Amino acid sequence: MPRRIWLARALAAVFVATIVFSGGASVTSAAEDDVVLFPKVIGDPDENGAPPSGNMDFRDVDAGNALTECPQAGSTDKQPKPLDQRAKDKAEQLSNGGNDVKTNQDYACFPQDETSIAINPTNPKNAIGGANDYRLGWGSSGFYATTDGGVHWYDGVKPFPTNANQARDHIDGGGDPSVAFDRDGIAYYNDLHFMRENDESGIFVARSTNGGFTWSRPCVPAGATDTAARCGGNGDVRRPGDGVVSYFADNDNTLNGSVPANDKNYMAAGPRPAGVTPTCFAPITKTPIAAGSPGCDTSLIGVDRLYVTWTIFSGDLATINFSYSDDRAYSWSPARVISGSAPFCQFGVANDCDSNQFSTPTVNPTTGAMWVAFENFNTPDENQYLVVRSMDGGTTFQGPFFVSTVFDVNYPRSGQNRQDCTARGQGGRSVLTNSCFRVNAGGNIVADRRGGDFADDLYLVFSDNRNGSRQSSNTDVFLFASKDGGTTWIGPTRVNDDPSRAPDVATEGGRDCSRIVGRVCPATAPSFGNDQWFPWIDISNKGDLNVVFYDRRLDTASTAGEWPTSRAAPNGRPGNYLVWNFGAQCSITTTATVTATTTSIPAAARQCLGNEAAIGPVPSAPPNPGSTAVVPGGAQTVFPYRNFNVSDTASNWDYTFRAGIFAGDYNNIAIGPDQTAWAFWTDARNGRSAREQPGRNPICEQSDVFVDQYPAQNGGSIKNSATQSMDLYLVTPCPLEAQDKGAKGK
Repeated sequence: MPRRIWLARALAAVFVATIVFSGGASVTSAAEDDVVLFPKVIGDPDENGAPPSGNMDFRDVDAGNALTECPQAGSTDKQPKPLDQRAKDKAEQLSNGGNDVKTNQDYACFPQDETSIAINPTNPKNAIGGANDYRLGWGSSGFYATTDGGVHWYDGVKPFPTNANQARDHIDGGGDPSVAFDRDGIAYYNDLHFMRENDESGIFVARSTNGGFTWSRPCVPAGATDTAARCGGNGDVRRPGDGVVSYFADNDNTLNGSVPANDKNYMAAGPRPAGVTPTCFAPITKTPIAAGSPGCDTSLIGVDRLYVTWTIFSGDLATINFSYSDDRAYSWSPARVISGSAPFCQFGVANDCDSNQFSTPTVNPTTGAMWVAFENFNTPDENQYLVVRSMDGGTTFQGPFFVSTVFDVNYPRSGQNRQDCTARGQGGRSVLTNSCFRVNAGGNIVADRRGGDFADDLYLVFSDNRNGSRQSSNTDVFLFASKDGGTTWIGPTRVNDDPSRAPDVATEGGRDCSRIVGRVCPATAPSFGNDQWFPWIDISNKGDLNVVFYDRRLDTASTAGEWPTSRAAPNGRPGNYLVWNFGAQCSITTTATVTATTTSIPAAARQCLGNEAAIGPVPSAPPNPGSTAVVPGGAQTVFPYRNFNVSDTASNWDYTFRAGIFAGDYNNIAIGPDQTAWAFWTDARNGRSAREQPGRNPICEQSDVFVDQYPAQNGGSIKNSATQSMDLYLVTPCPLEAQDKGAKGK
């Protein structure tokens, strides 16, 4: 979701960053000769929000009815189409030539981004998607549903949660969507809601029993006691607290970080582990209520336990929090911090790992064991990926366990060496060469679905810039595997199989050129490889690993671009500009236990691992590789993942949102019970140039969300060449008839 500055801590980070990066302050890294000129600032502020222009907000007076389905007499299968006097340009004609399907059915010309998708385990033709959706004029939570295998889609904006505690009864800002099904085929939509003018925020889950077409409306309960709790006005029959995972009311109606802030949530569903009994929770006090007791009727208990993890920013802390529901999202356990403490976390209290983001949960569908992965920033420089686990449904947690160092402090940076991005309106965020959309290293974790010998197997992906530099990014996707339930991790394996190499220290300044004293960047940006970012992984019930990510490898030599200052030296280089969604596949058919004491990886555990993958040591202190240290991932010669392009045509992310500064924070894929992989991504093929137009959301900038399906084991095919007429997308003029000047320019 487009961000607001949540806390005074984030505001302070901006101020500190300005001092550090303009004043040349330095700190010393692990290697004594590595003097860091530009150290990281823990707690990067998020992008300012994009509030609606004018008085676009409205007062919602609906009481809510607690229904997820209702009669639809008179409905037909006919879809009205708008009158269209436009002349379709060549880019639109080409973009219609493949089999990618646009799931958002609106005609609002606003963006959609940040995708999540799930497939109904009881009906593989039923899929649901979620995305940030701006069709109302501001960021809200869009839903997309199909019951015919993706041929037709129904879409809309999910109802805003009720807030009976405030002057208005709704929380209208929405985003960070994640969707899931339980084993009964009930759909769930988890998202963040917030107000843009103050610090009110909450994490919510809505429920659908008709395949994602109709959604319940979460209710922040009013009242001082559990027995007096209520939702809206007279006649509102909903259960107080329905769908409310976490909620913070604002105390002064000002956006100043005066209360904690919820952020970056994700959800999963799975069976309760053996011996774990279902529990409900009271709406105000969150007191546990045993199933079968008053307030927890057994008819409410779902087949699965639902899990949500998210970040809470509070003062100097950014902790990963956890909550669960046994009663189909009606009630939720009290939030608890699960990010833990470890010797490899510093700068917190007692080695707490208390500066984190990008958490994702996963559940083993046979044992009910649950894991949560997240990126941690309690390090002096390079960051790290960590995992915690629970074997008892979230009653207790073990870890955190160290997965890998993450090399994401050497990205090109708006406000530092990428002033072209600052001029476009980007905050102090990491970006990629040639572009100004914000980027991160976050990925996700998935548990093997098969149980038995595979019950302890996990797979995790993220991307980082270990093979690039601040001058010239070359982000790659890396996979890590665990064969002992998340304690020990094997990696890295580079998933993208295009040419990539680490920068040479002597001639190119290494990956830390301009960050380290003596590490000078070349006069012109070299090419170490093309960028891949926002990876996501899923696994079929037969062991087929599927990864999706955004990729620029097919653009090898272009020099034209929408924003010339971002493509010219010193900011850019040829190629590495247009975007495609890519897939990668590899099958796991054997396994073997690998622990920290294993001396060599058994052959049965080496499937889908590259030649640089090894058992990772657990550091006794925060990892801090020197700038000249050689790290795995730059010299891989064995590539077990077959790569293929998923999207049928190119996409120019300079056309996504507000001068190309935002295109979401993650990508998605899900595999259904019929072994079909559904890729779901953000795409700007319908965007056009808008540089000459005033305003924060020019009408010709547009991103949509697209889906494509293919077999989970052997990829798919496209109907037209993904590189056909790429020049059409480098600079695509906004048609006159789309500029409020009348049909066909008249």
